[in-house]
Amino acid sequence: MAKFTVDVYGDTVCPWCYIGQASLDAAIAQHKTLYPDDTFELHWKPFLLYPSAKISAYTKRDSIAVRFGPDAPSFVSRVAAAGAPYGLSFLWSGRTGSTRDSHKLLLLAGDLDSNQTTPPSQNDHHPPIPTAHQPESLLAALFAATLSHGQDVSSRAFLVPLAVAHGLGADAAAVEAYLDSEAAGMRVEREAAAARQVAGVTAVPSYVVNGR
Repeated sequence: MAKFTVDVYGDTVCPWCYIGQASLDAAIAQHKTLYPDDTFELHWKPFLLYPSAKISAYTKRDSIAVRFGPDAPSFVSRVAAAGAPYGLSFLWSGRTGSTRDSHKLLLLAGDLDSNQTTPPSQNDHHPPIPTAHQPESLLAALFAATLSHGQDVSSRAFLVPLAVAHGLGADAAAVEAYLDSEAAGMRVEREAAAARQVAGVTAVPSYVVNGR
């Protein structure tokens, strides 16, 4: 039996990270058909593509147009073609902004998952009964809502109910308090800086498998 630890560096506003996660899921599923006893432990690592972004500051279409200019239609087409084999669709409407709060929630989900008294569900990427706050489950919900269904990744009106539904707090007030905490914010900044300075990540998605 082999155990694989995978550090996944990404940003929740990144369509290529959404596609990369679907591709990774498919690769793990294929691997486990051949080696069913092997396990995969995934750890989400925050990477801020737009560290100066404000809350709900941009429309998605405008942000794409500014970043890619005349190549924006080509970018949209490439993303659609790459996501299609995994059943992913993309909706470029609505607003977007800072992803910091979403990373705070993903890191909290990882903490809760690893602190369970039973073996943590993320030790096996395909547990029979996934926990509500499983990081992969929250990540999938974030990607689908913000990139396929037009939600705003920076909006607490969207993030807080999602967090409560995934068991990250007793109620909305508890989640808000966590998001407002200095410790949560500093942790995201620290880990995002480490991604660039320590791990040497310059683009996402990036993956480190068993330290390589």
